[in-house]
Amino acid sequence: MAKKKKQKTRREPEPAATDQPLIFLDIDGVLAPFGGRAPPGPPTQRVAKLDADAAFGPFDERCVERLAAIVAATDATIVLSSSWRARADAVAVIERRFRAFGPPLSEKVPLPTTDINYHSVRQWEIARYLDKNPARRWVALDDEELVGGEECAERRALFVDRVSTIDSTAGLQDAHVDEAIRVLMCEQ
Repeated sequence: MAKKKKQKTRREPEPAATDQPLIFLDIDGVLAPFGGRAPPGPPTQRVAKLDADAAFGPFDERCVERLAAIVAATDATIVLSSSWRARADAVAVIERRFRAFGPPLSEKVPLPTTDINYHSVRQWEIARYLDKNPARRWVALDDEELVGGEECAERRALFVDRVSTIDSTAGLQDAHVDEAIRVLMCEQ
């Protein structure tokens, strides 16, 4: 009786990690600081129809300038990781505001996003993106905790030294710019 050969399971090759630096960008608390007020809620349908730009929190001009400085220094791609990514009208507002700012932000539109159908702990959302789109150099600019806490424990090692945690009442500051550029310019 002939023996059956074991068939090898064919694995899909892992995608190669890109050299293109990535910025995982939150919006509320980073470009739109709360300044001591509560985060804005979703716009009502009536307001959204009248003026989508007014329905979403305004961006702080200095915070946007700081983001532009990071992009100018690193040529990083901006990946929208904010909950704004789940609404096409919100993404359109961000892209419109980046176009109005001009280079280098206008050159990054359209914006890729983390999965719009997967809503969980922000760290998990970013990790899932990186599983599908590996990158050697990346940083997360967020006012949510992406390193500490029990829910972040499993993937903590991936995020240590790659997160710039923003004070949501102040938004993106000069120290975050320096930190992000340092992280994006280093091979990790």
